[in-house]
Amino acid sequence: MTGNIIFAAAAVTFAVVFWLMLQLITSRRDLLNMTPAEHGWYAKRLFPLMLLFAAFLTAGSLAQQWGWP
Repeated sequence: MTGNIIFAAAAVTFAVVFWLMLQLITSRRDLLNMTPAEHGWYAKRLFPLMLLFAAFLTAGSLAQQWGWP
């Protein structure tokens, strides 16, 4: 049960990352012309979310092994 809840949290986190990336890709004609500030803005938001997604997946996979109900 706990593993399923954690997997759901991972899915929500992935959806947020996907939405941010889709918004970036569709809003710009040429992604290489982004300013360093724009790259930094996306990096500060996407990398922690990707790490959180990986942490949720790891915890969800190991939940039963760790004895969580």
